[in-house]
Amino acid sequence: MNFRFFNFLVVAVVAVTMMFLGCKKSEELSFDVPSDSILIEVNRAGDEGTTSFASHNISAVNVVSTPSGWEVTDIDMYAKTITVKSPATFDDGEVREGTLSLSGYSPRGTLKSVSIHVAILQKPDIDYRNAPANCYVAPQAQTRYLFNAMIGGSTTPLETVSLRLIWQSVSGLVPYIDFENGVGSFYVEALAENEDENEEYFEPGNALIGAYDAQGELIWTWHIWVTQSNPADDTITLNGVEMMNRNLGANCNSEGKNDPKLIGQSYGMYYQWGRRTPIVGPQTWNFSANFDMTLWDANGVDMAVKYTESTAETGSVAWAERNPRVIITGNKDNAYDWLYEGHDDSLWSTTSKSEHDPCPAGWRLPTSELFEGLTISPVDDAMDWHEAQTMYGWRLVYADAPSGEAFFFSAAGRRNYIDGRLDIVNDDDVCPVPWAGYYWTATTTDDGKAEAMFFDLNSATRTWNGFDAARSMHRANAMPVRCVRE
Repeated sequence: MNFRFFNFLVVAVVAVTMMFLGCKKSEELSFDVPSDSILIEVNRAGDEGTTSFASHNISAVNVVSTPSGWEVTDIDMYAKTITVKSPATFDDGEVREGTLSLSGYSPRGTLKSVSIHVAILQKPDIDYRNAPANCYVAPQAQTRYLFNAMIGGSTTPLETVSLRLIWQSVSGLVPYIDFENGVGSFYVEALAENEDENEEYFEPGNALIGAYDAQGELIWTWHIWVTQSNPADDTITLNGVEMMNRNLGANCNSEGKNDPKLIGQSYGMYYQWGRRTPIVGPQTWNFSANFDMTLWDANGVDMAVKYTESTAETGSVAWAERNPRVIITGNKDNAYDWLYEGHDDSLWSTTSKSEHDPCPAGWRLPTSELFEGLTISPVDDAMDWHEAQTMYGWRLVYADAPSGEAFFFSAAGRRNYIDGRLDIVNDDDVCPVPWAGYYWTATTTDDGKAEAMFFDLNSATRTWNGFDAARSMHRANAMPVRCVRE
């Protein structure tokens, strides 16, 4: 073969191949609306709402369908925004909410479709913009909640480009998340109707929302605490300090009632000392097989808690911040702290609310002094063992006033510092049940540990039940917490 012709042939083949690959690459496209919703404020019928979209290789967007009375007034391909106008009246079949369907097209006509939920809200927003925190309480359904993307309850803004759901304990718990002009929002809707009481019902649970920068890196998170009543309205007073009467992340306090639903909803979230991101508890109220609670992403796909050991790479605050779904097991060379080197006593503070404090605005973590002078109620202590274990917790009273007010704390146990697994089952062969209570405080010790309120049911001898107001514990343990008023 002529060498010159062979070179020409090779060049031609390469050119055709590059053309084919170029055409193939040009067909790669994406079209997504991160918030999945446009929500119009209550009593603002006839108003416009805007959301942004993300796209690649989309040259045109077509409106496929709109709910009755709704109108798409603008699609800005440069700014990548979609503006919708809601109906002003509802006399001719117009609807307050529905689904808007759009199609995005590549230059070659390839189609990618998206759906957007549009609605006129039925209730006013709950505005947390002036009350920044790492946790936001959502006690009301069919409501939008607003907050500023700030660092740890401060007024320091984050370089946020988008907000996304990291996980939720109930699928569909927080269906719509948005971020616009520095303001984040999430929405809680009723998941079902309570037929018995003919009223709005929504499933309680917890979720974690993340802030992402322009590079798509996770830079902060917020715990969303969805509960059927406001924790700030149900409090107790210990040693002169007002405390929530439920665990952080719990829907209620079971108050010792032998009701599986109440018991399960009383445990709340678990926290490794110094970390503000919550870790879920057991899948079932009685810790059956000690399975972890299932988590769900925004698409209803199940996820699981992850585990890793503390190393030079994973045992840092920065790594923990980027991996909020991971339990970091203890480092034996660092007093079983999840931190690989040294101990950071400032992560949680006894003197002021730190930027890593997991409590809502106006609340903070307690010190161990809060539990001084308490003991297990003599009535509970003298109770028949089989009856006592059905309570899944103890009532605590002041030792010098045993007949006074009693305060019930759930026996929610802990995730242990060695492997992160739920570690609360007693040694009874007939009916092994979780029967130990651990509650973190912000108080640290000189040997790299921290103090927790502790109690248990002594199932070995059934003659003595233990209580310790300030037990020294390894910081890699994950435990419930109770928040106190600032």
